[in-house]
Amino acid sequence: MAKKEIHLDDAAQQLFSQIEGIEAHRKGQSAAQMMAASLAEEQKQQDVWRILLCEIVQHIAFYLHPRNANIAENQESQTFEQLVNDLSKLSRKSHGAERILIRYRGRTSESTVSEKLDYEILFGNMLVDLDLLPAMIKRHGQVLSHLMSQLLEAFGVFSDRGINNLSLKIPEPGSKFLEPLRMCLKIVTLMYHAKEGQREIVLDKEPFHIVPLVVDEKGEQNPNLTLLAGVNGVKADAMRNLIARVGDWMQKREESEKGCPFTSIYNAIFGLPKIRSQLVAPFVEINNLDWLIKENSEKHFTGEKAKVARIIASIKGSPEKVAKVIKSVYGDDYPKINVNHLKERLGLSSDLLETIESKAKSEDARQEVLKSVQKRLDTVRDEVFDNLYLTRSKEEEAKGKKNFFGVLHRRLFKMASFFKGRSATRKKMTAMVHGAISFEQKDYEILALDFGIDLDEARRLVEILNQCFDEKGRFLKSVFSQHMSLFTRYEKKIFEFLWRHLKDVVSSEDRTAFLNSLQVLTVQMNQPKRAFEILVGDFLYNPADIRFSDAKALMLANLILHEYDKSLTDIEITPEDILFSRHGLDKEVAGSATWLMDREQDAFFEKVRVIHEALCEALDLGMTRKHRLSAKDLLALERELYIFLSMAETTVGLAIMRSAVNEYGSPESDIYFLNESQRFMSQLIQNLRIAVRGLANIGKMENIPALEAVKNREEVFARLKKTKAHQDQCGLISEWVDEAVKIIKLRS
Repeated sequence: MAKKEIHLDDAAQQLFSQIEGIEAHRKGQSAAQMMAASLAEEQKQQDVWRILLCEIVQHIAFYLHPRNANIAENQESQTFEQLVNDLSKLSRKSHGAERILIRYRGRTSESTVSEKLDYEILFGNMLVDLDLLPAMIKRHGQVLSHLMSQLLEAFGVFSDRGINNLSLKIPEPGSKFLEPLRMCLKIVTLMYHAKEGQREIVLDKEPFHIVPLVVDEKGEQNPNLTLLAGVNGVKADAMRNLIARVGDWMQKREESEKGCPFTSIYNAIFGLPKIRSQLVAPFVEINNLDWLIKENSEKHFTGEKAKVARIIASIKGSPEKVAKVIKSVYGDDYPKINVNHLKERLGLSSDLLETIESKAKSEDARQEVLKSVQKRLDTVRDEVFDNLYLTRSKEEEAKGKKNFFGVLHRRLFKMASFFKGRSATRKKMTAMVHGAISFEQKDYEILALDFGIDLDEARRLVEILNQCFDEKGRFLKSVFSQHMSLFTRYEKKIFEFLWRHLKDVVSSEDRTAFLNSLQVLTVQMNQPKRAFEILVGDFLYNPADIRFSDAKALMLANLILHEYDKSLTDIEITPEDILFSRHGLDKEVAGSATWLMDREQDAFFEKVRVIHEALCEALDLGMTRKHRLSAKDLLALERELYIFLSMAETTVGLAIMRSAVNEYGSPESDIYFLNESQRFMSQLIQNLRIAVRGLANIGKMENIPALEAVKNREEVFARLKKTKAHQDQCGLISEWVDEAVKIIKLRS
């Protein structure tokens, strides 16, 4: 890595020159192609930041690479200058993000890549991983042709150095922060190139600056404590005293009722105000467990969680295995894993529980692991459990049956068996829509445990659900409404079951009535965050597919996201004025929405593209070929999508709404001239209004010219259809734009 074959920063610079906007019109392209091209341009603009992240990772790997043990000063200066330049650009995108995290993932879907190279790069809500790279490279062509190989080389350096996570804090603008950052990187280089038995490194000869290679309470060299000593000029003896004092405090705290909330001595040092005030935190942290177990928006750990992390850290094994064990307990990707991932994680959690139970006074840690694993297994899709076979018998395991899981910790075996059984019971509940199904005692026991109710209540719940469908399988909305209070009582579980398992099996004639009944249930829920995540997760599960329920999923998500008039239980579409009531957003759900939308931005881009292509097809043919969806349904779906994306300020929302205004705001666009366009002209203009108002809700000053361009074409829009109703509708375009511009200026 002494010299790169290609400077990706050149590609980033080329893309930066386009960051102020995208080409609004492309002659010779269809409406679907225009939207696809527009979205592709928006994704390219987001790729600018991802390319910078990849560049930064390569710069850091340069300091760690074995070839650079005796790094030449001019080479180091050049690399550091490039790193600082990239960090300066990235700071424009920070939105409160303070650090870049490079973290081992170990779940690659790219079969040609070794699992040990499967890292991910995180910066706030932005994510770059090996699943995303091929699409990025395809979007940019030759200019990024070396990206995959160069990033894999960098990840290989992290793997070879035994690094499962590296955190880089972004320095604030100003030269005074650059030298401490450079010092950290020099320490990292010397530390990882030190010889066995070496106790100190010489950072600078003039003036003479010695940094002790600090060992932790386990007698192992600790990179973070070494960095701490180096940037603060703390000598070896003082570090030993500090480690001993903090270690004693942690032990006493651990023995108290509160427990110790820190995962390591290093983290305790910066968690104790009196000590923290005397020290400067290094810009670089390596293998800090906090960055592996911290969940979204989590600021402090419970004593039990920190204890589990310390026990995991004490287990002998590779850094990759440590990361995998942590992910088996605290991973946030369980809804996406397959049966092989599940088998591996159950095995790792099982081994961890065995280790915990071998230690004295460990019941709190044991319960923490069981509670966390159960919470995550609850989110695994049923079909994954369907393909998992469990046994407690070594003889059965030895037979080598595919997806057969062998000797498992007794509590995890019971837990996994429950979820596998729950899948079978859910299938029975789904099947009863179309006929009588025999429920066994075991089914009622599973339902009782799942819903946290007794057996009689479980039987009653099945009986009432059965009553909601007649002998022909037709949904009876009146019966469902009669028992709404019962369903609301079990809101956490019943909504997920009804949405995921029944929405697609009710007859097509009853879909609207059934989904409207779920809408009634949704607005009465007291804890809507879980329902929101279920709805959006389902909407994005397969972005290349469109389902009848997608529009309702977004409508329900809009109602949950906004503390709107909860009496609106029979509306067919989200009220448009919800866009101008942002003060009513549910803050907790909005925070979850912002994180989810930006983290899953590529899935949103793909879904929007697929929906718009389907809409254009339906406007041309009357109905889509594959899904048999009408133009009316797809116009309503796109409308709901635009409202959803405009409810919270997100990168993906702003990008898509810009594209929507460019597409709908062009009266020359093919979308207004397809075979069925005249018939649906009113709805098309309504979607233009939604796009304009949506951009007003989340747009910035630089978006005003695009809005003004729509206003300047008002007369052209009026010529699209020669009816008074259309003329009146188009006569309001200037008013919509003026209102949008005013809102953006007031907010800015």
